[in-house]
Amino acid sequence: MRLRPSLMRLLLLAGLLIPAGALAHPHAWIDLRVGLIFSDDGELERMEQAWLIDPTYSHMLLEDLTHELDGGTGIDAALEHAAERMLENLAAYDYFTELRGDGQQLEVPQARNARLTLEDQRLHLRFELPLDELGIAAGDPFNYRVFDPEYWIEILHDPDDIVFVENQTGCKVAITEARPDPQLIRYAATLERQDRSPVDNLGRHFAETAKLECD
Repeated sequence: MRLRPSLMRLLLLAGLLIPAGALAHPHAWIDLRVGLIFSDDGELERMEQAWLIDPTYSHMLLEDLTHELDGGTGIDAALEHAAERMLENLAAYDYFTELRGDGQQLEVPQARNARLTLEDQRLHLRFELPLDELGIAAGDPFNYRVFDPEYWIEILHDPDDIVFVENQTGCKVAITEARPDPQLIRYAATLERQDRSPVDNLGRHFAETAKLECD
């Protein structure tokens, strides 16, 4: 399946970026669902992420994918192909994920098991980050943020869901909201998608901080 340049651009930036209008609102939005899975030995084994992409840009990306289908390619195959390409391109941005432990930024491992599905008119991108090589045990300091470093995409934990912690009782995840400066909000809204912000890690200023807390 050959992809048009417009679709390649969408995939490069996770299919989510749009020109900003005059109002101070994000370029797009994602509902984020996260799971932290521990091994039987009590070490953090993997992080599962699910991105629920907003309906407008789900429709836009799906429309591009549909236009690229030939007679022998179905929508499921197109979504599978797009999921892999999105994950490959997101690797350059650490999958929009920042991991920290004991005050130090941790290396983000290569993601795996990408899936892209269409549910209730929204695209859902799912993938895993294997964390077993980081040596994080229950009770060790650990937190994460998920954000686009170059644009203002609102990526917030789904208010109708919780960050589930599997195979480790007594652990939960506390979410702290970001408090960006109002001037930075206005500035971020003026950026066009082809712009590159001189503000280092722009999206980090809008990102929630998720902290693992264990009894």
